[in-house]
Amino acid sequence: MRPFIRSLSVTCGTIAVALILAPLTAAHASPTDPDPNAPRSWTFWQSDGLAWTAGPDGQSTPKDGAVIGWRFAASPDAPGEGDSPREMVAFDQVCGKDKAQSGQKRIALAVDYGDAEVDAYPGDTPPKAVVKCVVAPDTATSLQVLSTIGASRVDGKGVVLAVSDYPAKAKDSGTAVAADTASASGGDSGGGSSLPLILGGAGALVVIAGAGVLLARRRTKA
Repeated sequence: MRPFIRSLSVTCGTIAVALILAPLTAAHASPTDPDPNAPRSWTFWQSDGLAWTAGPDGQSTPKDGAVIGWRFAASPDAPGEGDSPREMVAFDQVCGKDKAQSGQKRIALAVDYGDAEVDAYPGDTPPKAVVKCVVAPDTATSLQVLSTIGASRVDGKGVVLAVSDYPAKAKDSGTAVAADTASASGGDSGGGSSLPLILGGAGALVVIAGAGVLLARRRTKA
């Protein structure tokens, strides 16, 4: 009887230790590195200053005063349904000091490259998030606005694959999107100073006036 009781005690003790150590073992065994097989993607977002909502696509043409964003994130449930940008952006705070000339618009842009421990591919280091005011032509699409911070690459359907060469594995895939740089600028009104033109015009007038005086003197002497 005693061997049975002793065996039972050992068994119960083993089970108790296993139950105590199980959560600790599971926590220790949980991966801290990003899952290399988890789907990842860039997603497009729009904001009213209070919340981010998933946008239709980056081919849209935002109006003056719009707040748009992109986020790179792991999307294990469904590709293309990742998290929104982590920073809430208010248009007035980002673009309040910038002005747009005729034919231009101001767009508050937020780009979130994701969390290094959750969203990044193993070995990748996400760049710092970008929040800036972009002054661009009225016809600029959301993708062209995005491309003002760095080269963007898209697939055949216009889905963003990489922004500023991130992630590294997608920096050479798809096709590059050129920013509409005709008058686009970041945090800038896009208008150059007219002072050089004014000074140039004044200089031309001085030269013309001087030539006229010399000509008049020659005629008088003649």
